[in-house]
Amino acid sequence: MKFLLRHSLAFGDNVGMVHADTSDSDALASAVEHFRVAWVKGQSDAAARRTATPSNEVPHDFLPWSCGPQKLGYLSAARARLLAQHLAHSHLHIDRLDWNASHWSADTRSEALQRVLLTLRAAGHLPGWRNETFSFFSADSGRPFLQAERAGFYFLGMRSDAVHVNGVTADGRMWIARRSASKAVDPGLLDNLCAGGLGADETPMRAVERELYEEAGLHLQAVHRLRYAGSVTVGRVRDGGWHEERLEVYNLLLANGEQPANQDGEVQDFQLMEAPRIARLIEDGQFTPDAAAAISQGLLARG
Repeated sequence: MKFLLRHSLAFGDNVGMVHADTSDSDALASAVEHFRVAWVKGQSDAAARRTATPSNEVPHDFLPWSCGPQKLGYLSAARARLLAQHLAHSHLHIDRLDWNASHWSADTRSEALQRVLLTLRAAGHLPGWRNETFSFFSADSGRPFLQAERAGFYFLGMRSDAVHVNGVTADGRMWIARRSASKAVDPGLLDNLCAGGLGADETPMRAVERELYEEAGLHLQAVHRLRYAGSVTVGRVRDGGWHEERLEVYNLLLANGEQPANQDGEVQDFQLMEAPRIARLIEDGQFTPDAAAAISQGLLARG
């Protein structure tokens, strides 16, 4: 499976997103370093790179769509035609779709797009409606350019944001979750300790705290060591559309004897694994692409 992979160790294009800071990160840094050493000794870093082959190419027949200078995403030709039919002030060209709404407020853009998404849903074009709102951020702004239904982001190829937490132990192992077989996306595949989409008006730290409890049954406490490890953007074709997501990655040191326990039914079980085994499973395609990218990003963090 090919997907794009772009890393960042600085906030840069993540203005307005905050992360946990600790006065004592030595224990976490040591745990991550133990994991990294085992990773390298097992020659698993090369295996992971083969799995996460960078590919910056969106399918050649997909069309970019933009609002003024702001690129919003990529659409199949059929979805571009569908959007142009329903979204006022949009214009379909042979090689792109333009939406003349850059002079509108973010609220006005959001309302206009949400109305179209509701229309597409009623007509049976938009599956997987979640009643969850995501925000789309410009690269140079911490304020949302627009907000819309989560399913609309996937359908229209807009980049969404998510948090992923790598849960490590003092001896350099990592807690791995297996996704529920009933999940709509990547059912049964292996995943990070916890992960989840960033809701509109939700900070990354708030999302981390929420997902840690819902998926792993953990309450973030002073005993834990949590550190931001940078971001990585992953893109792939999914359900007929181009799905691109920016993952805000965190490394978390679990306390001795602490064991995750799922609360929301989205995880089948957890396993404590060593680095070489994780690398082999990534190479075999047993991990979600997002989890593989988040683990790789977590290894880049040195502090």
